[in-house]
Amino acid sequence: MKNSVDSPIYNPLTPEKRIISLVREWSASEKMGDSNARQSAANEMKKYFVETDDGSCTLRSEESSHPSETMHTSHGGVREAQIKYVNPLRMEAKKDLKILDICTGLGINAAAVLEKFLDHRDKFQLKHITIDMVEVSWETLAVALLIPSPIKSHEYIKKAFEDYLIRNNYLTFQDVEQKIPSHVDLHVHCQDARKMINGIFQTKEYDAIFLDPFSPAKSPELFSQEFIQKISELLNDDGMILTYSASAPVRYALVNAGLEVGEGPAMGRKGGTIASSNPEKIYRPLNHDDERIIALSDVGIPYRDPELNSLPENIRTKRQKERSQARGETKLASTVKAPIYLMKDIDDEKLRRRVLKHLRKIGIKDLDSDESRYLVCPQFSECICHCKQERYPTSTARIKEMENRLKRIIK
Repeated sequence: MKNSVDSPIYNPLTPEKRIISLVREWSASEKMGDSNARQSAANEMKKYFVETDDGSCTLRSEESSHPSETMHTSHGGVREAQIKYVNPLRMEAKKDLKILDICTGLGINAAAVLEKFLDHRDKFQLKHITIDMVEVSWETLAVALLIPSPIKSHEYIKKAFEDYLIRNNYLTFQDVEQKIPSHVDLHVHCQDARKMINGIFQTKEYDAIFLDPFSPAKSPELFSQEFIQKISELLNDDGMILTYSASAPVRYALVNAGLEVGEGPAMGRKGGTIASSNPEKIYRPLNHDDERIIALSDVGIPYRDPELNSLPENIRTKRQKERSQARGETKLASTVKAPIYLMKDIDDEKLRRRVLKHLRKIGIKDLDSDESRYLVCPQFSECICHCKQERYPTSTARIKEMENRLKRIIK
């Protein structure tokens, strides 16, 4: 198998280089018959672990054009997985559950799902669970074998990873003793997720898709309009896409894929995003300011990767160019967040002048002009612009309508 991080075309973001090197040294030693290589690697790896608030360990990414990120927040991978991915599933009402875990990393999200399932199995109707875990870097899967398991179900994930790594000749010796329960199916796919969705996954069958790469700024290829469109087609009628990201381009891409979009559970001050074709799966709509920014501002312009094979730096550059061309022409500039001030008073005179400057570039005369009223009317419970249109019940409907109204104003 070709080494994913050595590709001359696409070098995905992975844990920092020294960690990758340690894993490769361990792999080479095992192939030469060293049965102690794993323990030696584990001892050396400890210095790179970052302990989080919930006691679990995470790793830092390799620095690229942006500063290094950890794979999980300071709150901890287990806590984040429970709040942003597991709890919204409401798995107690299902008999079978199938999940696609994109960028499974150390396997914490998958482990958190199993933990809840196995701990409450006697209370649930759920009888069987399948998780397809996609991770581009085999080295990351190997690192998961070295970290202390934060919850007992992580041992099942380790077993699945170890079996994969031995089967594909990355490792030689079995060390994980835990057996995976018969009512749990864990499948490991070590490949660029963009290739996976164009190949293996072709049926509408997933109850949930966990979208958990590094941030959109670092891994735009896994948050592009085209990628999100593709994974949305893998959901069943009640399926959900769950992601920690609340960024405007990601939410716009979800809306543009035909999904209803809402706020995910908050962790501290940050909430993620839930998307589904079933409006009943959206428990909390986006706030009105976010709807306006997504619909009316250039910051909502999505990442584009038409052939699902572009380099991350090219995707970022293309979006930046598209945003620059759109400002003041087809979208409001995001500089002062002008859309959020429509139909509101601004006490700061300097800010007011700046906002009005941006509004007037696209034909909006004032904060409470007829154009302003027409533009944000979809967000009000009663018509404020004499359009007499029926109200728009979801964030997706409001975003689409405000975007269409902006196009009419500009024409």
